[in-house]
Amino acid sequence: MAISAAEKPYVIGVDLGGTNVRAAVIKRETEEVVGRGDNLPSYAMDGVAQTCAQIVLAAENAIEKAGISRDQVLGVGVAVPGHVKAKEGMVLWAPNFKDQWKGVQIAAPVQEALGLPVFLGNDANLAALGEYAFGAGRGVRHLIMITLGTGIGGGIIIDGKLLEGADGGAGEVGHVIVNAGGRGGNTSFGAIEGEAQISAIVERAARKIQEGRKTVLGTLVDYDRFMLTPAIIAQAAEAGDEVAIEVFEETGYYLGVTLASLINLFNPQMIVIGGGVAQAGELILDPIRRTTYACAIRSLSRSCTIVPAGLGDNAGILGGAALVLQLLGGAE
Repeated sequence: MAISAAEKPYVIGVDLGGTNVRAAVIKRETEEVVGRGDNLPSYAMDGVAQTCAQIVLAAENAIEKAGISRDQVLGVGVAVPGHVKAKEGMVLWAPNFKDQWKGVQIAAPVQEALGLPVFLGNDANLAALGEYAFGAGRGVRHLIMITLGTGIGGGIIIDGKLLEGADGGAGEVGHVIVNAGGRGGNTSFGAIEGEAQISAIVERAARKIQEGRKTVLGTLVDYDRFMLTPAIIAQAAEAGDEVAIEVFEETGYYLGVTLASLINLFNPQMIVIGGGVAQAGELILDPIRRTTYACAIRSLSRSCTIVPAGLGDNAGILGGAALVLQLLGGAE
């Protein structure tokens, strides 16, 4: 006897990256991960068919690890690092994949292979949805998340729903201009991504070293490989190094200006900060908060908390699961 959709106890979340693809089975009733698949190569440079096959394999692997049958699964949500047109199951642009995946169909071939409903979302958007449903944003109806790493992404939740925009491209926080004519990168000159992504933080520190500033950072760099990272800078800052602290102060300033604008535009109850750079903790969060609250409209900012993300590397997977639950499971 077939199981009705309402009775299917599991959903699958998939996190697709330019290097790996990961999947996990989540139990709807308890919201716990009951089966986590192996990290598999995503074959990003081998073509769409090969990557879709790896998504299927990752989902099947998670089902096997969970010890369940496929007909117990409500659906599959896939977090994709690119511009996704969710309703069509298409990726309009994904720079980390062969030929940048311009206008390629992903959901249909994966759905056909698995025999399950498959839905797509931008990875940063789904990270926000994951934090809203399972993480730091539980109980909050209006939430914004930004992810700080190699790039800067974001997602906006309005009254419990993910803001998608006309073509699924809403929430591109990294492209907000905060310093017109400033540092470039993978976006417009002076966008927050160019000012606060990992390479910008490292460059900011490197310039201060080269200027001859008194700092321990110069002794921590492996000059053969130029291994200076935000984690190393954070280590120096925690030890009281003034230049390292200044790097986070300047980076936090630009991020705070961005968040102030987001508060003025969207009036969120919470802003969640995630990604690798956020592991610096209060070193980055404190200047972000100070600048945000100084620049935003007071009557809006006083009702908005700024908190670290709670899901870590699981944000994409749980965001994919949350997407399925919103679309098919009656969750909000």
